[in-house]
Amino acid sequence: MEKIFTKKLNITDIERRIVLSENLIKGFPRGHESYLKFKDEDGKVWTFRCRVPPGGSSRPALSGDWFLFVRSKQLKVGDVIEIALDREKDRTGVDQFTIRFKKQLGIN
Repeated sequence: MEKIFTKKLNITDIERRIVLSENLIKGFPRGHESYLKFKDEDGKVWTFRCRVPPGGSSRPALSGDWFLFVRSKQLKVGDVIEIALDREKDRTGVDQFTIRFKKQLGIN
């Protein structure tokens, strides 16, 4: 497994979409949309919509089931996610990513 992205979540990531690094998905065309598979630490596979907006930004953003993932894992601002490219492909031979998270420790 090759770790390719780490991000501390902000309010936009939690409420709207999570913007990823430009080099996360090399060659992903602007204005294009695709559905990518992410496996969590429990082995559940999530399908997130990935879109690179047309125009200036070439940074892909995840939405769609991303919000179900956020709610399911009770993620909050300050938590950290890590995405890795999983060497194991799904049944159809498509690349699959692994997604993990670390909760920010709060002070009570």
